[in-house]
Amino acid sequence: MPKRLLIITLSFLAFVCTGCHRGEEQEKAPTLPSLHITMTPLQLDSILENHDNKVSAYALLTDAQGDTLFEGDLTHIKARGNTSFKEKKKPFNIKFPKKQAFFGLDRGKSFVLLANACDESYIRNAIAFDLARAIGIHAPRYAYLTLYINDTYWGLYQITNKIHVGKDALDITDLDKQNEWFNSKPLDEYEWYGSGRKKEMVLRKGILLDDDPDDITGGYLIDNTGTPGPYNRSLSGFVSNAEDNIRLLSPKYASPREVEYIAQRYNEMESAVLASDGVCPETGRYYSEYLDVESFARYYLLNELLLNWDGGWASFYMYKDIDLNDSKFYAGPAWDFDRTLDNLHFQNATIAFPNMLFVREKKSKIGLSCSGGLFYYLFQHDDFQRVVVDCYLNELGPVCHNYLEEHPFDSLVALISDEADRDNAKYKKRYSADYASATNRATDFLRKRIAFFDQYYSSMEEGHVLVSYEWKYQRNWMFCYQLGEPVNAPQLVKAVYNHDPVYALYYPGTDSLVPDGTVFLTPQKLELRKRPPTDHEVLMRRIQKKLAKLGIDF
Repeated sequence: MPKRLLIITLSFLAFVCTGCHRGEEQEKAPTLPSLHITMTPLQLDSILENHDNKVSAYALLTDAQGDTLFEGDLTHIKARGNTSFKEKKKPFNIKFPKKQAFFGLDRGKSFVLLANACDESYIRNAIAFDLARAIGIHAPRYAYLTLYINDTYWGLYQITNKIHVGKDALDITDLDKQNEWFNSKPLDEYEWYGSGRKKEMVLRKGILLDDDPDDITGGYLIDNTGTPGPYNRSLSGFVSNAEDNIRLLSPKYASPREVEYIAQRYNEMESAVLASDGVCPETGRYYSEYLDVESFARYYLLNELLLNWDGGWASFYMYKDIDLNDSKFYAGPAWDFDRTLDNLHFQNATIAFPNMLFVREKKSKIGLSCSGGLFYYLFQHDDFQRVVVDCYLNELGPVCHNYLEEHPFDSLVALISDEADRDNAKYKKRYSADYASATNRATDFLRKRIAFFDQYYSSMEEGHVLVSYEWKYQRNWMFCYQLGEPVNAPQLVKAVYNHDPVYALYYPGTDSLVPDGTVFLTPQKLELRKRPPTDHEVLMRRIQKKLAKLGIDF
C-alpha cells in the first residue's frame, strides 16, 4: 500500500475510533449532578462512627453536564439520622462557607444528603414533599445527585434544604440570631444546663445565656421526636406534661426563660387537646386558640394518606412565630417519609393496607414517654374531624388527582432509574425484583390510597381502622375492625415480627417453654422434651391475655 494511502487510512481509522470513543463517553455521560467529597480516611471513619462528629472536607459539585457549580472547602460534613444512621448507606449534612443556590433548591448554606437507604424506589420523600407544598405545608425542595467520597462511588442521594428558620426557609422570627445579638460570646461557648430529672429524663434543658431578647414569644421550631434518643442529643428542649420528648431546633441555643415559655405554651395546647371538651383547664382557652386547625388537618391528611408509620410521633415538626405576628402553633415542615406507601421492610413484613386509617387511631400511651397520641385526641373533637373532611375534599383530594394526571414521578423515575439500579446493586437491597417493581409498588399503593380516601371522605363508609397496637419484646401485633362494628369483636389482621438479627425472636425468661413435638389432636403423644415457643404460639398467648383483660373470649 502506498505510504500516502496508508497514512490516510490510519488517520480515518483513528478518527472513527475517536468518534466511537466519544460516542461511548456521551452514552455514559452522567444524567445527574455529581458531588465529589475528599477527606482523610481518619476523618471518614470519624463521621461514620458517630453522627455527632463534624469534619472539614473538600468538595467539587458539578451539574449534569459536568460544569462546576462549587469547588472548595466545606465548613463541615457530618453523618445524620436516627434509624437511618444505622444503615450501611449513611445520610449526611453538609455546610458551605457561603450561601449557595443550585438545582432549584432554596438558597442556603446547609443541605441534607438523604440516602433513602430503606426506600428502593427513592421517590417516597419526593412524593411527600411535592404533595405537602401543593397544600400549603412547608417542605424542602430537592434534587438528585451521585455522591463520591474519596473517589469511591457512595450512591444515589437526594439533596434537600435543611429544615431550619430563615428568610430562604421557614420564614419566622429567628430567635437564635436575636440571642446572638443580645449576648457577647458565641452561643456555643455558654454553659449547658439540664434540670428536673424524672426517670433519668431531663425535663428542661438549654443554654445559660447572659441575656434574652425583649420578645421571647417566637419564633420556635420544635420536633416531637418520639423516641428519647434525638431528644437526649439535642441542646435545648423539654418533656411535655404528657411526657412527649420535644427538642428545640430553633432556637438551638435556648435560654432557660425561652425553654420555660415554649414548654408552658405547648403544655397548655396539649392539655386543651387532651381535654374531653377541648378546653385547657388552667386557662379556659379552647384548643383552636393554641393551634391552627387547618394546618394540623393538612399535616394529618398527608401522613395518613401516605400511611406514615411515624406520623404524629417522630419527625413531627411544629413552629410558632412571635405573638405579634401569630400566636398559634402550625404543623410542619414535612420531613422523613421514606418508610411510607407500603414500605415497612425493616420489620420483614408489611402492615400496610390500602383501606386502613392508622395515624388517627394511634392512641398509644399518652401520659408516658414516646406517646405520639396527639392526633388521636384531636379526632375526639367533632370540629377537627369536620375540618379534616373539608380539607381532603377541597384541597388534598384535588391536588392528588392532578398529581396522578401529571405523572411527575414518571419523569423522576426515568431520570434516576440507572443510578437507582447501580445503588441497589451496591447496597444489595433485597425487597423488590427490580427498580420498576419498586417504584410501581409505591405509586400503585398511592393510587389505591387516593381511591380509598375519595370513597371514605365523600361517603364516610366503613373502612379498616387500627384499634389496638402493642410493642413488647420487639414484637408487634394489630387488631382491626370495621367502622360501626362493635369494638369487642376485633379481627386480627396481621402479626408483625422484627426479624433483624439484632433482635432475637425468643427471649429467655420471657416466654415459657412448650413441649417439643406437640400433637394437639392426640394429647397422649406429648413429649417431655421442651423447646422455645414458635412465633405464632407466643402471639396467641399474648393476644389471649390481652383480650381476657378486656373480657373478650378469643
